[in-house]
Amino acid sequence: MVDGPMPRGLLGVGDPDVHRIDGRWTLFLGGFSTGFRNRLYRARLSDDGSLATGPWIVDHDGKNRVTALTADPPRDGWDAAGMHTPSYVPASGRHGPRIYYTGRATSKHYGPKSRYSIGVLEYRDGSWHRRNEPVLQGEAPRASVLEPFVIHTDGRYRMWYQANPHEIGPGEQPDYELRCVDSEDGLTDWSPPRVFADSSEGFFDNALARGRDGWVMVLARGSNLHGVRDFPGQGLWWITAPHPSADRGDWSEPRRLLDTDVSDTPNWCARGTYGPALAFADPESMHATVYVTGTRAAPRWPQLFLQRLARFRRPPVPAPFYLATGTLEVDLT
Repeated sequence: MVDGPMPRGLLGVGDPDVHRIDGRWTLFLGGFSTGFRNRLYRARLSDDGSLATGPWIVDHDGKNRVTALTADPPRDGWDAAGMHTPSYVPASGRHGPRIYYTGRATSKHYGPKSRYSIGVLEYRDGSWHRRNEPVLQGEAPRASVLEPFVIHTDGRYRMWYQANPHEIGPGEQPDYELRCVDSEDGLTDWSPPRVFADSSEGFFDNALARGRDGWVMVLARGSNLHGVRDFPGQGLWWITAPHPSADRGDWSEPRRLLDTDVSDTPNWCARGTYGPALAFADPESMHATVYVTGTRAAPRWPQLFLQRLARFRRPPVPAPFYLATGTLEVDLT
């Protein structure tokens, strides 16, 4: 958001979700448009690109402006205030491809008045169609559910997601709980939620993929969006299991993959990372590319504006925080 590059029509992107679809690497993203809307987008790796460095080509129209995956929700929709954190699931049996996502119903992005639920887009007749109702909603005391990651396994849809009282605002400490549920059709009759990681671990979201030796999951703590003092340590962790189990006891102990609190952390992610995605270019290797959303270490906009002008750089659009999407190359051995 600060240094670019940014495709025409977008102010920022995050929430990467990477898959190989029809022989081509595809990246689904949440984006903040120049029309000040949170929408979902698709990018595809160029023919001569690499998973680590791209370039990624975002879908665009004849005027080279980015195009969203689907139309904005109606003004009275449960997700009218925006859509983000896509999670793609390939077709399975009689069910076509889907993208699960977080939808916001409130004008508030964070704080006690914010509220999120989880919905789905279904691919039919060459385009993505939004369902009119969420597939999962929160209940007090954790009234918001967000950050879905969904796979189809053992004949059922399995969803990991975060449940919280509300998205934290300035001065607040995180209160995140990762849960896991199953459903036969991926739309209704979800199983009672299992707690996969309680609030003491502080994990905000996760992603998983099949590697050479089984399944690998990357776990991220929520980044320090508002620069709160004494915030828990940030970064990424990884765990492994023979199968993509909903039971945390089947997974290994977490090992740290990235510590964003160390002094040499790049500025673009110095307040932490979240929204991970995981890809193995070679399924017979444990060399992986990890995609993340990073929160930039930056002062409030007036000070950032003056700093940029002093360096003859264009200032970014005013925002409470600044995000970027980046990659890490890692050997998970």
